[in-house]
Amino acid sequence: MVGSEKTRIVELRQLGYGYKRIAKELSISISVVRYACSKSSDDDLLIGSCENCGLTIKSIMGKKRKRFCSDHCRWLWWNKHQTEVHRKAYYTQRCKCCNKEFTAYGNNKRVFCSHECYLKYKAQNGASRHGTL
Repeated sequence: MVGSEKTRIVELRQLGYGYKRIAKELSISISVVRYACSKSSDDDLLIGSCENCGLTIKSIMGKKRKRFCSDHCRWLWWNKHQTEVHRKAYYTQRCKCCNKEFTAYGNNKRVFCSHECYLKYKAQNGASRHGTL
C-alpha cells in the first residue's frame, strides 16, 4: 500500500465511509482498508496518565480515552472513590419471609432481605411441601 492510499483511506474514514465503501472507491480489498485503519500512526495517539498510579498511557484518537493503565488500577481507584459513584439502581422490596421492607441495589427480582430469611423460608415451606427436609 502506498502512503497516498493510506491518507486517502483515513480521509474517507473521517468522512464517515465504511470499510466496504472505501474499498469500492479505491478498488482495493476490504481487508487492506481494515488493516490500514487499525494501524494507527503516532499522530493518532493521545498521551494521558493513569488516574490511579499516574503511569503514562496512550489512547487512540477517535476511540474512548483510557483512564487506567490496567484492570487492577481501575479496581483500586473505584474502590477508593465509591462516594463519587452516582448509583441509581436501588429497588425497594418486601421480604417474602418476614414481610420487612428492604432495599436492594442492582437486583429488582430479589425476594429475601437476608440469607437467614431465605433459609428460614426454605425450611418452613420445604418441610410442609415434602413432609421432611
